[in-house]
Amino acid sequence: MRKTDNYRKHHDDLRVIVGRLEPMLDVARITADPAAVSAVVRDLFGKFSVHLAIEDSTLYPKYAIHTDARLRQVALSFQAEMGNLSKQFDAYKHDFAGPLAIGRDPAAFVAATRAMLTLLKARVKREEDGFYDLIDKAA
Repeated sequence: MRKTDNYRKHHDDLRVIVGRLEPMLDVARITADPAAVSAVVRDLFGKFSVHLAIEDSTLYPKYAIHTDARLRQVALSFQAEMGNLSKQFDAYKHDFAGPLAIGRDPAAFVAATRAMLTLLKARVKREEDGFYDLIDKAA
């Protein structure tokens, strides 16, 4: 078992939710039934919020003081570079908390969701390609 298996599992779970959400990002569909997309967004809120909290409060700080200089540098770099994502995600959650908020402006919801998913996917890819592998090698 790798040290990062639980984090990678979180990423897999996020991919499943994103896979359910992306086909729903259609203004007409959302206008007709904002509650359907809201249920999937709620799943995303839950999973990604927990994942961000664990990484930002535990994983990055732990490896920011690691004895391996390369791992420490990457952890610090990722922490600085990606730390803002939590704030952006919190703002997104606030703006689209529930079907009423989503239904008020489906086009804005679609645009904001696509932007948020782009950030999420980029973070997941970079962590898996440039951080988790270093953690596993250092173990």
